[in-house]
Amino acid sequence: MKNKNLFKIMSLFLAIALSNFSFSQDEKATESEFADYAVGITGSPFGGAIGFTHNWNAKTSFQAALGGFSGTAPINPTIDGVKYDVDNSTSWMGMFINHRPFEDKDWFRLGTGIGVGTIKNTLSSDGSTDTYQANYVGNIVGYVGVGFGGRPKKGLVYSLDLGLLSTSGANVTGPNAETAAKIADDSFFGALLPNIQLGISWGF
Repeated sequence: MKNKNLFKIMSLFLAIALSNFSFSQDEKATESEFADYAVGITGSPFGGAIGFTHNWNAKTSFQAALGGFSGTAPINPTIDGVKYDVDNSTSWMGMFINHRPFEDKDWFRLGTGIGVGTIKNTLSSDGSTDTYQANYVGNIVGYVGVGFGGRPKKGLVYSLDLGLLSTSGANVTGPNAETAAKIADDSFFGALLPNIQLGISWGF
């Protein structure tokens, strides 16, 4: 039920964001509309975050963000035929550069950056008391992706970002070494982690 509700919320937000993009995609922020700064909130599989953006100019922006999450993760991976529930705790901060390569399409961005923090996962399954830890601790994470929205303009701005996080992989421990190795080899806990992020901010 939690997964369904989360999916509905994200779908609604995505529909609003895409509607915003469709109305503004052929427009460019004028000099009077240009915002030097923006503050906002975002949501992703790695938790909520607050961020501050400085638009250096119409094409390039710097963003700093601080985020985290604690609770039941919105995923239930099946690994070697076993379905796991995941209790998740994240704490991170990141710094990112966004560049708008097309002068008349400032709703499209290329993004890159780095992040530091921890991701701790506790995996459990029905019918077993065994638990496993799949933790990313002390990783410096690299990020590359593309973004839609997040225009450097005053007022309310929506954004959608899609990208990949590059890590050193999860350190998996538990009572059975063979099962721990299979969890570590699964794409859910690999070195490359997909990310989708929805955001809303206020430019000024």
